Parts: sequence; structure tokens; C-alpha cells
Amino acid sequence: MKYFFVLSLFALLLALAYWRARPYIAAARRFLGVFRDAQRLSSDYQATGAPRRPSRAGEKLARCAVCGTWLPASRALALRNSPDPYCSTVCLTAATDARATRRKSAP
Repeated sequence: MKYFFVLSLFALLLALAYWRARPYIAAARRFLGVFRDAQRLSSDYQATGAPRRPSRAGEKLARCAVCGTWLPASRALALRNSPDPYCSTVCLTAATDARATRRKSAP
């Protein structure tokens, strides 16, 4: 019975220490994850000569309404009131500028 009490007390102390250190462990994992991602990206860059972005297999592609570039649908930008996808903020602003010049004011 004495051993059970000592082991229970020891387990309780370990659980309390883990509970208190959990935010610091999570921060350390995020901090080290940055280095892991940087190392992975640099190895991809060295192997192919160009940075590579991960894409899911079978992901649908969308074509930019302004420049016609194909990109994964998850990376496409869109306006709230327009179903057209855009590849970058440059194309998005070009489309909004073109729409603003096409609008005609009431006579």
C-alpha cells in the first residue's frame, strides 16, 4: 500500500509539472517547426532550382480571370460578390479597377 501511495504521489507531481510546462512545450515546438520548414524549403529549392509549394494530390485548379494563370483552388483569391478566381492581389486590384471604369453612372 505504501508503494502505491508513493507512485500515485509521483504520478500526480509529474502530471502537475507537465500541465504547467505545456504552454512552453507548445511554444518550443512551434519555434522548432519554423526551422524544420525552412530546412525543408531550402532543400526543395536546392533540388529543383526553384521554390516549390506543397499541393494536395487531386486538388482542383482555378484559372485567374485576369492573366489566365492556373493555380490550386485553395490559393485562389476571390471577391465576395464575384465567383471569378484571381492569382494575386495585383490581378485582383486590376479586376476591381476595370470594373470601376466599366460602371456607368445614372444619367
